[in-house]
Amino acid sequence: MNTFKLENLTQTEGTIVTNESNLSVCLTAGGFIFAIIDKKFCLKATGEFSVDLSGSIPQVMTNIKTCFSSVGIHIFNFNSIRVVCPTQRSVWVPFKLYDASKNKDYLKTVSPVYSNDTVIANVCQKLDAVNVFAYPLQQYSGMKIVMPKARYVSPSEVLAQYAFDVSSFMQNTFIMNKTSNGCGFAVFKGNTFTLSNSFTYQTADDMIYFLLYTLQQLEINTAEVNLMLSGEKFTEEELHLLKRYIKHVSYANCAENITVPAEFDGIDLQKYFLLLA
Repeated sequence: MNTFKLENLTQTEGTIVTNESNLSVCLTAGGFIFAIIDKKFCLKATGEFSVDLSGSIPQVMTNIKTCFSSVGIHIFNFNSIRVVCPTQRSVWVPFKLYDASKNKDYLKTVSPVYSNDTVIANVCQKLDAVNVFAYPLQQYSGMKIVMPKARYVSPSEVLAQYAFDVSSFMQNTFIMNKTSNGCGFAVFKGNTFTLSNSFTYQTADDMIYFLLYTLQQLEINTAEVNLMLSGEKFTEEELHLLKRYIKHVSYANCAENITVPAEFDGIDLQKYFLLLA
């Protein structure tokens, strides 16, 4: 009996040469999504699996391997692998103040740290800061065994670095990534990295209230910010409210630096934003 389900798979014709390609994986509440990009920055495949990754370390390891093997992808030989670990427990520390021995202490200022957590810290040179985040040990360790050379990042890091790349000295940039239960975001005031956080919401009114409150606290005028959307589809009601209160609203271009073949014309690539950005 299969313990997983392939929800979708789109790929270009021909064999994927793994040692000449980069794999990105993003874990989700019910499984994971993935994207493969070759060394020439051409998108080769996107896909989604429903699978339980909440079990023991051996179960996580086996389920990941089984999913990829079912579509003929051998994950051991990729040129590079990046795993996006969805978490709301993330904090930024200025690099000049960072002390690796205090990772848990940094996190405790924003959220609890449990005994079954793995705490990861990544230096982001673009931002001159360190992103510290927590992720469940069994999921991290199961992935780590299968993908020992992978780099593990938080959505906060992906969004902040993307916002840095697209922001300009004269603009305020607010990028928001929608997930199944909320949104993560990063904010730049001009060229200054100002805030990265996430929130959950139940209604479109809740979403716009949180957004407007954040801009007010940061003293950013709604007419002077570029709001960029990404991730899961926003509802018509959400889009209506965003465009009603924010002057400049657009979708982030997650494929700006890669070639997207015709096979992906019917795919909503915003769903894969954290993998492609």
